[in-house]
Amino acid sequence: MPDRGEEIKIEIPERMNLAEIIVDRGAERYGKKDALVCVGSREMGIPEGSVSFEELKNLTNKAANAFQSEGMSFDDRVLLVLPDSVDFYLAFYGAIKLGAVPIPVNTYLRSEDYQYYLEDSRARYAIVFSGFEEALKACENSPFLKGTFDEKDLRRMVNKESHDFEPLKLSKDAMAFWLYSSGTTGLPKGVVHLQHDPVVICESIAKRVYGINEKDVCYSVSKLFFSYGLGSCGFGSLYCGAATVLDPERPDVKRAIEILEKYRPTVLFTVPSFYARLANEEPPEHSLKLAVSGGEPLPESVWQEFKEKYGVEIAEHIGSTEALYAFIGHYPGRVKPGYTGVVLPGWEVKLVNDRGEEIAGDGVGKLLIKGDSVAAFYWEKHEKTKKTFIGEWYDTGDTFMREGEYYRHYGRADDLIKTRGLWVSPIRVENAILKHPAIVECAVVQGFNENRLETVACYAILSEEYGEDVVDDLKRFLKDQGLKGFEIPEKWVFVDDLPRTATGKIQRYKLRMLELKRVIS
Repeated sequence: MPDRGEEIKIEIPERMNLAEIIVDRGAERYGKKDALVCVGSREMGIPEGSVSFEELKNLTNKAANAFQSEGMSFDDRVLLVLPDSVDFYLAFYGAIKLGAVPIPVNTYLRSEDYQYYLEDSRARYAIVFSGFEEALKACENSPFLKGTFDEKDLRRMVNKESHDFEPLKLSKDAMAFWLYSSGTTGLPKGVVHLQHDPVVICESIAKRVYGINEKDVCYSVSKLFFSYGLGSCGFGSLYCGAATVLDPERPDVKRAIEILEKYRPTVLFTVPSFYARLANEEPPEHSLKLAVSGGEPLPESVWQEFKEKYGVEIAEHIGSTEALYAFIGHYPGRVKPGYTGVVLPGWEVKLVNDRGEEIAGDGVGKLLIKGDSVAAFYWEKHEKTKKTFIGEWYDTGDTFMREGEYYRHYGRADDLIKTRGLWVSPIRVENAILKHPAIVECAVVQGFNENRLETVACYAILSEEYGEDVVDDLKRFLKDQGLKGFEIPEKWVFVDDLPRTATGKIQRYKLRMLELKRVIS
């Protein structure tokens, strides 16, 4: 039988508007309390300041009126290329209020990437920050766009409009917004989410698991265009009445430390590599009571270092763009370091073998999940939709080990390594390697030796105190950690940096491709 998280009952009306539930109800409940607190950026021309829940309702109403005046209508797709700022919320929720479909995308891409998004989505409007020249260039050539606005246009349009607007009531199953998958294997896919999806994750995760409330201040280093950032601080924090700290600039550890000290967030959301950087710095005076990690597996060594430095446990979870947020994770106070967590409220999961047969009891298999915030489909990707959304179940493509009620991430199914006819979990090997003081970061991938035989390869960033002659010591260390001989990397490549997505995930597939090219050449 599938493993089921805590059962929850969420009241979702048949006719609704997501912006009304997240923004307008927040204004009724929390009034003049701060909803958004923007750190600002002198370089980007974004002012520091705050917006109350009541002001946010009025501003998003004005944005909806402004968009309507410009011809925007129900079901129009609206590409958003905006930094984390008040402007993002005005554009996102203003569009949703009139029934349009916002599509937030990565702000760190090339012109051809934005051209793909515009063509694939057939967006009718784009709202692009004036400093993002690559995105603006792409908008000039789109045959589908009826209008492109920057943040100055948005503010000017909003200032002219009335703050009276009645959000359009839609089916709870109507499109609300899209997110694009990371596209690590092929072109990015448009992931279509429905009006009710965020309500489910707000009730089940933000409210029940993390216990966020109106006394909290939330800060996500992970940006709002990323489903992790959007779920944490685009929906969850507002729904629970917390204030949200917004930083428009690129993630930077020194800047994050200043934010922790000045704005005193109580809940921090970021990725493991950023927690590792924070743990390497002198911690500031802070008010953190909860730290949440997502995006990629959290090494146990990073968990320990951060706990020692900051006095706060990190609650790891795993989610996906398709699930919108987390489906396996930790409840605060029940954290088991080295594990991804337990099944979260409202979710069912099951492990299956290569033949699709369910694995009973403890074991290793591919994870399938079932929950009410899973996306409806991939936009115009029929075959991929059929292979991934299997009836009520979504195939995550992740491999997990189940031990009692806890699950341990073994890596993407396509990240697993084969050597000597045996399968190796890169996550297990990386966690062991990172316990050695010589290694700052690493990625373990499928490699090949000089005879073109499959082996385990490790790409690693060395600490300044060590040289490449540390390999023999590393191998002895890993044996002492309990790794079997076939799991210990045969190939070691020391690098200055590892390839990453804009959201901080290590792109192991690029390292795998590098290894394959060496075999082919």
